[in-house]
Amino acid sequence: MSSPPQSNHHHTLSKAPSIWFFNHLFLEVGKPGMVLILHIRQPMFTWIPIHREAIRRILEYRENQNELISILREMKKQGFKVVSLEKQDAEGPIPLTEIDPFTFMGSFNRRVTNKNRRDNWAFLKTRWNLKAAVPDDFAGIPLYNSMMSRLFPYSRDRNKDHISLLWQIAEQAVDNGIEKIDEALFNRCLELRCVAMATLTIGLFWINPEKYLSADSKNISYGKTKGVQVEPHDYQSYSQWLREMTEKFGSNYPQISHEAHLFSESTPKASGKTTKLGSSSDTMSTSAGEADRESSLRSGLSTGAEAKPPPADIQYWWLNFNPKIWNIDEAMVGQRQTYTSHNEKGHKRQKYRYFREVKPGDVVIGYLTSPRKKVVAICRITKGLHQTENGEEIEFEKVEQLANPIPHETLLANPELENSEPLINNQGSLFKLTEEEYGIIRSIIDELNIALPVKIEPYDKKKAMKGLFLAESQFDQMLTALEEKKNIILEGPPGVGKTYVAKRLAYALMGCNDPQRIALIQFHQSYSYEDFIQGYRPTSKGHFELKHGIFYQFCRRAQRDERRPYVFIIDEINRGNLSKIFGELMMLIEPDKRGKEFAIPLTYSQDDDEKFYIPENLHLIGMMNTADRSLAMVDYALRRRFRFITLAPEFSSEAFKQFLLNAGAKPALVEKIVTRMNQLNEVIAADTKNLGPRYKIGHSYFCPRDNIKPDEMWYRRVVELEIMPLIQEYWFDNEHKVKEQGDALLA
Repeated sequence: MSSPPQSNHHHTLSKAPSIWFFNHLFLEVGKPGMVLILHIRQPMFTWIPIHREAIRRILEYRENQNELISILREMKKQGFKVVSLEKQDAEGPIPLTEIDPFTFMGSFNRRVTNKNRRDNWAFLKTRWNLKAAVPDDFAGIPLYNSMMSRLFPYSRDRNKDHISLLWQIAEQAVDNGIEKIDEALFNRCLELRCVAMATLTIGLFWINPEKYLSADSKNISYGKTKGVQVEPHDYQSYSQWLREMTEKFGSNYPQISHEAHLFSESTPKASGKTTKLGSSSDTMSTSAGEADRESSLRSGLSTGAEAKPPPADIQYWWLNFNPKIWNIDEAMVGQRQTYTSHNEKGHKRQKYRYFREVKPGDVVIGYLTSPRKKVVAICRITKGLHQTENGEEIEFEKVEQLANPIPHETLLANPELENSEPLINNQGSLFKLTEEEYGIIRSIIDELNIALPVKIEPYDKKKAMKGLFLAESQFDQMLTALEEKKNIILEGPPGVGKTYVAKRLAYALMGCNDPQRIALIQFHQSYSYEDFIQGYRPTSKGHFELKHGIFYQFCRRAQRDERRPYVFIIDEINRGNLSKIFGELMMLIEPDKRGKEFAIPLTYSQDDDEKFYIPENLHLIGMMNTADRSLAMVDYALRRRFRFITLAPEFSSEAFKQFLLNAGAKPALVEKIVTRMNQLNEVIAADTKNLGPRYKIGHSYFCPRDNIKPDEMWYRRVVELEIMPLIQEYWFDNEHKVKEQGDALLA
C-alpha cells in the first residue's frame, strides 16, 4: 500500500489507481487569502467486519430460512429496500419459502444510496445485536446488476437441491479458500439457473473477502492489464485466475476490487458521429457508442475527477417508443439517442417536468408501444435536459437488449404494479417509476432472461464431423445448400441422426456453438399459425390479447443481430399442416424475399403500416421422417422453397465401426451389427410394394450413450425392444416375415 501524498497543495488522483481518500479541512493562516489544506485520511473497507459477522449468523438459519425471510419482510414493511419476497404467477403472487445466504446478503449489497445501505445494516445490527460497526464506506464491493438480486428462479423451475447447494458452498467458503472448496460442488453451482461465475464469486467475496476475488468483468479486465489472460468458467479456471491475480496484484482482494473499479471508471468511452433520423412527433437522433454492459457495479467514496462513483440518488423512468417512428428494438446496444421535450408543434410533452428531472446515470425502461406492447430494452440517461439545434432534448444510451421482451399483459397482471404510472395510463412518453416498481419490473426481466452459463467456442467443419458417420463431401453439400438456399430439409428413415446432423450444421454455419442463436421445435397435427406466428390468446383477466409465436419472436431476435446467422430447426416438419402454419410467410421464407423491402402485413396486423419480414440471416432446417405412413408429403408450394437432402443409414461407414470399437464393443459384435442390419435394410428396400428404401432403419439405434458398454446383452436388448417393434409395424400383416427377420438378427 502506498503512503498518503505529502504536500501542502491540493492533490487529485492520477489515472493510476490509489486507495487513499481524503477529506479536506480548509484553514486560513498567515497572509490574507492564504489557505492551508490539511488532508485527513478516511478509513476504507469498514464493511468487512460486519459482513464477516453477519454471514456466520446467517448460516445458523439454514434449517430455519423462514426467519431470514421474516427479517426481510419486516425491513420491507418499515420501508427498507430489499430483494423481492414474492414472484408473480398467472394464479397470483407466490411468496418465498426458501432463500440462500447470497440472496439474503443481496439486500445489503444493492445499488441504492450509501445512506440506504447503512440503514439496512443498522437494522440488522440491532436485530441480531451484532458487535461490528455499521460501515462507513462500501469501497470495492461488487453489486448484482438486478435490483431484485436472487440466485434462484421459481420453485417450479429449479432443481430440488438448488437452494441447498448454495448453502453448502457458503458453509465451505466462510472460513476456507478455494483450495478447500469441493470442486464438484463449485461446478454444480455454476450449472444452476440464475447462477453464473460472476454472481457466485461476488457472493463468495461478500462472505470472505480475504480469500476470494469476484470474477466479474471489471476484475477480469483489470487483470488483463498485467497479463492475466485466464477466463474463469469453472473451478479449475477460477482457481488458476485467482492464483495469477494474487501473483500480479497481491492478496488484498478488497483493494484489488476497488482498484479495478477505478481503472474501469477511468477508461475512456468510445463515441461516434450523430446522424439525423426522419422527422416525426418524437424527434430523435442516434449515434454509435460503446455500451457499458457491466454486470456488477461498485460504489465507494468519491475519488476525484478521474473516477467518479455512480450517482447515489438514481431515479427510474419509463420511456415509450412508437415502432412506426423509431424502433428501439432494432437499435444496437451502445447507441445513443436523443428525445425532445416538445412535440413537432412546439408544445411541451405530457409530464414535461419529468424531462427537467432526469439526470445522467438514471435508468430507463424502454417500452415499445402498439402493436408490440412490450418492454424490450434498458437504457441509461447520459445527458439531462439540454438545448440543441432541435430544441430541448434528453440523451440516453441503450445498455441492454432483452432477448425475451416483457409483454404489457405480464406487467398488468402484477398487483404490485397496479399503481404504476405507465400502467395506469400509457398515454404520453416519459413516466416516473419508483425504485420498488423498477425492482419488480427488473425481477420479471431477469426471470424471463436468465443467462445460462454457456461457454461459447469456435466451431468449424472438423469439429462438426467428429461423431458424424456421413462423408465429408455430403456435409459440405448440406452446408452449401443451407448458405445458398437458406432453407433445407433433412429427410430419411428413423435413426439416421437427422436432429444430430441439423445442430452440427447450424453450429458450423454460425462458426461457434452459440445455443442462443438456435431454436428447435416440433410440429404436430394441432400446431397452428397462432402458435407459430401470432394469434389471440386468453389472458388472466378473461379477455383476449394478441400474442406472438415462437417463430415471430425468433425472427425479431435475428433482426436485432443481422450481422450473425441464426438457425431455426423444425422437427417432424411434415406432421403439421404447413400451409396453415406458415400462412403468408410461405412467400417470405423464399431466399430472394428476405429483408425489410419485402415486409408485409400479417394476418393479425392492426393496420397496413404494421409489417413483418424474415431477415437475411435466418436459416431454416426442417426434418422429415420418411417412414411414417400417417404423414402427408410436403406440398409442392413449400417444396420448391427448400432443398431436400436425404440421409441414409451409415452401418458400413468406417467412422461408425470405429465409434463402436472406441465405446468398448468387440470386433465380432461390430461385424455382426453391420452385417445383419445391412441385410435387414436390403430386405426392407427390396419390398417396394409395402416399404422401400425410405423405410430403412438407421444406425443411431446402435449408438450407445455414455457409460453404456456395447456387449452381446446390450445388442439383444436393442433388437428385442427397439428394432423388433419397428419391423412388426412395417410388416403388420406378415407375421412370417417378422419372425424370419427377427431370428436372423438374434441368431
